[in-house]
Amino acid sequence: MFTPPFTFTPEQERLRQDVRELLRVQCREDLVRARRARPWRHPDLTYRRLGEHGWLAPDWPTEYGGLGLSIVESAIVAEEMALAGVPDSARVNTVDNAGSTLLVAGTDEQKARFLPAMAAAERLFVVLYSEPEAGSDLGGLATHAEREGDGWRLSGEKIWNVGANKAEYGICLARTGEGKSKYAGLSLFLVPLHVDGVRIGEIPGFNPEAFDHIVFDDVRLPADALVGAEGEAWQLVNEVLAVERTGVYFYGHAQRWLDLLTRFELPARAVSDVRGLQADLPAARLLTWHAVELLSRGEDAAAAAAGAKWWTSELTSRVAALVWSVREAFTGREQVVARRPAAADRVDGLPTDDVELTTALSEAPGLTVAGGTSEMMLATVSAALFDEALEVA
Repeated sequence: MFTPPFTFTPEQERLRQDVRELLRVQCREDLVRARRARPWRHPDLTYRRLGEHGWLAPDWPTEYGGLGLSIVESAIVAEEMALAGVPDSARVNTVDNAGSTLLVAGTDEQKARFLPAMAAAERLFVVLYSEPEAGSDLGGLATHAEREGDGWRLSGEKIWNVGANKAEYGICLARTGEGKSKYAGLSLFLVPLHVDGVRIGEIPGFNPEAFDHIVFDDVRLPADALVGAEGEAWQLVNEVLAVERTGVYFYGHAQRWLDLLTRFELPARAVSDVRGLQADLPAARLLTWHAVELLSRGEDAAAAAAGAKWWTSELTSRVAALVWSVREAFTGREQVVARRPAAADRVDGLPTDDVELTTALSEAPGLTVAGGTSEMMLATVSAALFDEALEVA
């Protein structure tokens, strides 16, 4: 499909232009209004318009609300969303993570019940993996599901999720047994989030979109809540996360924020930093599209995606560091105040570039954790290089 570094087909270029037209022209008013009111949450109208065209999940089959295309088209939409400043956590959670999980391992009934509504932005999901004591080490999770009659009983805690209050369901990783490694015996479940036994609390913090803490207290689940084979979720989780780890979103955020920043008159001391970041952005994009290319060919993209995710998410932090260092250029004040729960539904001031840049300051640190920490990504890359060296030897 691509020749180095990569090329797009005429059809893919037309898709990019169509998506760009929708986001930057037809949905501009909705995006500006949403940015003023809640810059960290997805704009409902824009998401619905994307869904109407089949662009939220273009790689899904048409019967599930997609266009029957490939991961390349999905990545094009993701990139254009980030470049247009569209908050993407709802798409990442609902489509790329939860939806892809159902598409790969769900039953026909699960797919028919949930996927069309997810692709149309009519139903939101979250992914419930991380835990208070396990962090990003999913092999150490303690949430467990036990068989009860013809169903299951779920207990445990999840943390560092966003959007749980707005989502109807979560894809929850729980331990259902033991095995030879700590990653054996893990299973995935479809869990309704607004039923008895589920408690959702907000964790105040610096992230623009509040993190959630979710407690499951003996939640009863039907037999068909299980997604995929019992005890074999670990490989599935890694396969699905590879899409997020291509770094397309992270590159798009870094490019968007730097473009916004350079619209302001910056101090002379920032010139060299701006030039350095502008030089690094093309490399970041090459890494992301190399990972997408491997996935589109059905090849093993774990190491390439991990490397792309590490580089691009760290790049967003470098851009944010520059934003912070010259914040007086766009804020007119000496510090940016972290979002408080009491102010969650409003942003004071006009919907201008400074709103996005102020939000970027608190969003960037979390991007080095989302989809796997930088340390985990480097470990994945180093393990692949070690294995390759052994093969050569």
